[in-house]
Amino acid sequence: MSLSQRLSPFTARLAHILTAKQTVKALATRSSIEKAPLAIFFAGPVGDIYQVSQWTPVFEKINTELPSILLVKDARSASVLAKLTTLPIRLAGHADAIEPLVDRLGIKAMFYVNNNLANFSVLRLPTVTHIHLSHGESEKVSMVSNQLKAYDYCFVAGEASIKRISSTLQHFDKSRLKLVGRPQLDQLFSAKSFPQVPGRKTVLYAPTWEGDRPAMAYSSVDSVGIKWVTDILQEPSLRLIYRPHPKTGSRSKSTLAANQTIKKLIAEKVSQDPQTGHLFDMQPDYHTALVSADVAIFDISAMAMDFSVLERAFLVTCPQKLEVSMSRSLLWDAARKIYPEQEKDIVAIIREILTGGPMPGASSFVVEHFGKVGAGFGLERFAAAIKAEI
Repeated sequence: MSLSQRLSPFTARLAHILTAKQTVKALATRSSIEKAPLAIFFAGPVGDIYQVSQWTPVFEKINTELPSILLVKDARSASVLAKLTTLPIRLAGHADAIEPLVDRLGIKAMFYVNNNLANFSVLRLPTVTHIHLSHGESEKVSMVSNQLKAYDYCFVAGEASIKRISSTLQHFDKSRLKLVGRPQLDQLFSAKSFPQVPGRKTVLYAPTWEGDRPAMAYSSVDSVGIKWVTDILQEPSLRLIYRPHPKTGSRSKSTLAANQTIKKLIAEKVSQDPQTGHLFDMQPDYHTALVSADVAIFDISAMAMDFSVLERAFLVTCPQKLEVSMSRSLLWDAARKIYPEQEKDIVAIIREILTGGPMPGASSFVVEHFGKVGAGFGLERFAAAIKAEI
């Protein structure tokens, strides 16, 4: 571990202390709230905000019927989130700070979008129902953490999630798993795409991050990202949207360098010819990138799962050393695969799958992972699931 990584918890804590008082005042004047049966607890740093920001629009949509509040541990994260959501936000870093809010606001359910260690302090509160949401439907090994046993319920997207968790975790009570679909898909169905580029098909390359341990090292950025991007940028019939995971390069210097090189390659190409329309996309809403793509390349990630709903052609890549961990992966079984280690012409493969349509069995795959999908249906199902448990 580098010196900067060892110091980062200390510097993060110092930054929180220095900004906490000012943040508390700003959040209080920003919005008032009298009752909120629902609360989302987020203990992550700024770099993890993508985990909760995909849920805030969902809670905003149901806020009239089910008033909600965002409880945030870190002052800097709270300040950033205040610019991304209309939900009321309060700084509350631990259970002792949250307990008075539970009583005053009438909080009945607490939602968690990750398994941050700080969650387990708040889980001691006995008068609320604790519900795990996660931050995407994927088949990464992190999706079947034994930590799920700590929550009263885990809201999961589809039957595939239930099978994955119940067949992997020992002594897990399957009744704690509640099917809610993926309410974010409502945003996908209504999302507007980036402007098209005449004469070019749009390729979305959306790799995941390098992970925090070898078993989570699904990213293709460091191994083949530069080569693939270079080849796509040189093809006049293709337009590239590059959307890396927000944490790309946070744990690996070589991945960080590769990511920066890719961004530089895109910028140089656009500078030479703006009409190419190539994009480096890091806006908070990822749905625009998804609906803009004629074809996509993903690592093992939730992005691939969401894209499957559009029933368009895509490739999934996974390092061969991790393939054994995908032995029960429905995505890996069904998707068109490409190995980073193999020397293949990515442009030729893209041309081939563009004419081949979506992956075989796309409709049944979507049903297995998300259940019924359609504009507006996800929010209704999610709200109904909440009402049933509180």
